[in-house]
Amino acid sequence: MRGARRLCTPAAPGRFAGKMIIRNATLCGLLATAVGCAASGPATDLPLISPPVRAATPAGLRAAAARRIDAGADAMLRASELRERFFSGSGPTDLMTILGSIDQRLVEVNGDDRHAECLDQPPVAYTITPAGHDVELVAQCYRRFSGAMPGDAAFLQFGERDGKTSLYVAVGAARLAAIISPIDGSTDHVVDAWYGVGYTNASGCGSTGTFDDCSYAITELHANPATRAFEMAVAGIGVGFCGVQFASDGTVLSGVGSTDMGSTCNPAATLCVSADDLDTPATCGAPSYALPALGRHAGAGAHVFGASGYPDEPNITLDGTSSDSLYFGPLEPTPGAGDFDAG
Repeated sequence: MRGARRLCTPAAPGRFAGKMIIRNATLCGLLATAVGCAASGPATDLPLISPPVRAATPAGLRAAAARRIDAGADAMLRASELRERFFSGSGPTDLMTILGSIDQRLVEVNGDDRHAECLDQPPVAYTITPAGHDVELVAQCYRRFSGAMPGDAAFLQFGERDGKTSLYVAVGAARLAAIISPIDGSTDHVVDAWYGVGYTNASGCGSTGTFDDCSYAITELHANPATRAFEMAVAGIGVGFCGVQFASDGTVLSGVGSTDMGSTCNPAATLCVSADDLDTPATCGAPSYALPALGRHAGAGAHVFGASGYPDEPNITLDGTSSDSLYFGPLEPTPGAGDFDAG
């Protein structure tokens, strides 16, 4: 990353240098090609997303789903339905499946055995707008992907500033932006991420050729494995909820949301259960959420879908165009970022 060539100096054991923990007196032996000190070694050291998120996920959500809940049975908000929709281990909205596919891209970048010039250039700031609020990220390098379907942005970009890694990946059915922050005194990271699913629905899913024939949704995520803080907010079509938000401190799981009935949405309902088993009632008091609440506006594609009962004022527009709420990030690499594969 930026400044890597300046890291070829002794460092005290256990101190951070960028994202790497220095445990030897000489950095050249560790960083090799990344700092131009030797003929081999990784050019980048992008932190992976799924390990810290998995570590922060409440135990009850990590367990295999015990049963499928009939979404039309009642208007209750059930923790087991959260697990089925977002933590089942498969499907287009499964959290770890999405993050695992992103990590595969990062592993490919980390595995490149050369030092790209873009790693040395200053980071370029750009702004994403998930759910209508501004988040600033930075880019130093980008990589394009070949063989993409028509209309697929098919690139990733990344950069580092103030020790934090910014990441944006737009390829295939999912797009994700993240800020990955090192935790002092640890090799672990805090992850703040925003992602959407369903970008290829019109051409690669369903039978109507429209955006709303399969899952189409936007998600916000915060995960801190050190404190076990975990929070998600989701709004969309085909995810079981018109709008839902839930959070855990590792002991209690609280949530509020509007279940999806298709053409209508149920009024907001809440849950408060043990984070370990998702069944035992817990005491939540008045839950507070750090992430903005998400809920869809009414709309239509091939199907008519209703407005979310949570939050009070829905804030997510879903119409399948490049101006709806899933299109929160750039469609091309940020000007000023360098081509990771050049040269």
